Amino acid sequence: MSPLTGTTRAEPGTGDPPVPLLRDGGGLAGLAWLTWRQHRWALVTSLVVSAALAAWMLWLAADMTGVFHQCHDTICPEGSPQQARLSAPFGPVNLGDKLLLGEEYVPLLIGVFLGVPLLAREFEQRTLLLAWSQDVSPMRWMWTRLLLLGLVVAALTAGVSAAAGHLARVLHDVGDGSMFQGQLFLDSGMLPLAAGLSWFVVGAALGAAVRRVLPAALAVVAGFVAALVAVDWRYPWLVAPVSRFLPFAAPGSGTPLGANPLVIQGGIQIGPPDHVVNVFDAAHRPVTFPELNRWCPNVFQLGGEDSVACFTRNGLTHHVVYQPGSRIPEFHLLLASGYTALGLLALAAVWLVVRRTALSAG
Repeated sequence: MSPLTGTTRAEPGTGDPPVPLLRDGGGLAGLAWLTWRQHRWALVTSLVVSAALAAWMLWLAADMTGVFHQCHDTICPEGSPQQARLSAPFGPVNLGDKLLLGEEYVPLLIGVFLGVPLLAREFEQRTLLLAWSQDVSPMRWMWTRLLLLGLVVAALTAGVSAAAGHLARVLHDVGDGSMFQGQLFLDSGMLPLAAGLSWFVVGAALGAAVRRVLPAALAVVAGFVAALVAVDWRYPWLVAPVSRFLPFAAPGSGTPLGANPLVIQGGIQIGPPDHVVNVFDAAHRPVTFPELNRWCPNVFQLGGEDSVACFTRNGLTHHVVYQPGSRIPEFHLLLASGYTALGLLALAAVWLVVRRTALSAG
């Protein structure tokens, strides 16, 4: 045991007794105790918030499932008491959507409150070199603490991810959304787990690079928002989409795209005086406004179902660019791989910072 083992540090003005930097030498138990001692409030808060969030999601999912069974396992008809209950301003559907929206930002909280302080606080409070002079090497100190906190992050985010994925599937069942779009897609397939672990390591890397808690936290926020916007904007194009001409479906006949498609392009525009976009005849020739108005008089004044019914009678088509619902697992895997690559890059950055700091410390 080195002479510095058991060195204590007192926090001025608190009146607390001195706290040993390490217990049981530099072993795993000592590092585990130190990790708990320094991050206990963040860990306890994370546990409470994660448990409450997962429980709320599961309760909403169970509530909506009960209503879904009352409607014979199909979408409840408009005007029914069940539909009114589901779509109430503070009903389970609206609350579920808001919870899934909030779930997208959980990785940000993990990066800011668990990742950033891991090294940034040690640099900022000038306790890092003293900690590394114990019976443990800087690399072992870093990897052990990352592993311990990473296991906690993985356990908590796995539970919340499972609850979020279940809630997303129930929202899909009771509504008409696609599991390939928006929050239903980004909060299912255990993507929150991959994102949570990734941003935990990114937070640690930025904390090590910036060496100040607040600037590093702001950098995490900026990076997370940029990544979230980029993912939401570009993920439909990760794989070359399918492009085809489709007939207009008669009202109530369903979609010819199959279950859970992600439509990227395919909307139509019709209006006076001579404006028609993405309407074609059976030979895939663009239809002009006079032709369309001749087949469907005053077409721009017709309601949605009436206009589609007219298009169907006249054999008109429209061009659609989309991703089939069968590709959802592939897209989840691609995004999870991207988060994993980001986390590995951040791990390499942490290793490099710790290695250089250890050498400069002599």
